[in-house]
Amino acid sequence: MTQLSAAVTLGCVTLVDATGHKHPISVTFCTSFQQLNEMLQVLFKRDSIEAQLQRRYMEQGQYDLCIDDDRQVTRLTSQGWPIIEAGTTIVMRVVVEQKTYYGADYKCHFCGTATRSDAKRSLQHQANCSINCRVCQRRFQVSCRSLSAKPSTQYPVPRTEMHLIRNFHIQQTVCCHETSLVVLD
Repeated sequence: MTQLSAAVTLGCVTLVDATGHKHPISVTFCTSFQQLNEMLQVLFKRDSIEAQLQRRYMEQGQYDLCIDDDRQVTRLTSQGWPIIEAGTTIVMRVVVEQKTYYGADYKCHFCGTATRSDAKRSLQHQANCSINCRVCQRRFQVSCRSLSAKPSTQYPVPRTEMHLIRNFHIQQTVCCHETSLVVLD
């Protein structure tokens, strides 16, 4: 029996946490955003460094949940929670905020590898997709938000923990350089 058919038979979803570990969770714990978040808090009560890391991102509100089926990313939020069916894979991602001055930058936050320009063009047409970094194999999505969006307090990822994060979402804010005009008499 495959892993997917076993999950469907048992009435489970698969949670892929931000460190890439897979956890089967009963679909009965996925009826609302709040209920799934409570389940995540229980899941990350362990003392492992991976659990502590993810617990910290949850406490800071620097994570999100999504369904990522390789063709489209559907963010899961408390508004408009969908019916989650057995066999679904839910991905937890660390949210990283970046400022950019020239539009979306499809570059891995952890290893710095830039996405090739042909892939970048297709991703711009499919803004709701994730990218697999060809060097470090992390999976990430890049989205842009407006300057008017309220920035959160971002805590840097300690170097000792960077290697643990496998799934992340880069929220870029495109900033404009301030210019001033001087009128000469």
